[in-house]
Amino acid sequence: MIRDAVTCDQPLCMGLMLEPADYDHATFEAHVIATGWTYGPEGHTCPACVLHRGAKPVLERGDCPYCGGTTVTLHGKDTCHWCEREMPTGDDGDDYQEEPNR
Repeated sequence: MIRDAVTCDQPLCMGLMLEPADYDHATFEAHVIATGWTYGPEGHTCPACVLHRGAKPVLERGDCPYCGGTTVTLHGKDTCHWCEREMPTGDDGDDYQEEPNR
């Protein structure tokens, strides 16, 4: 499968967004803009560089679907170290069912 990608053009930033398998926008470009990326004369800027005005670029790649940065689990949610967005972990235990006593 070939997917589009966008990278952050800010100095030292490793920000990356891969095209997801499905999204609600007509184009990948519209999806990228809706998730916080900007595009201007200096190129693409990831949500982490937008939030911190380039002072905190993505230095480690991870699982963040918005900027491609590393995440940590806090209070049951994955939080990106770089763009500070929260995502549900999917491991909240809602689908766990204890077997009845027999």
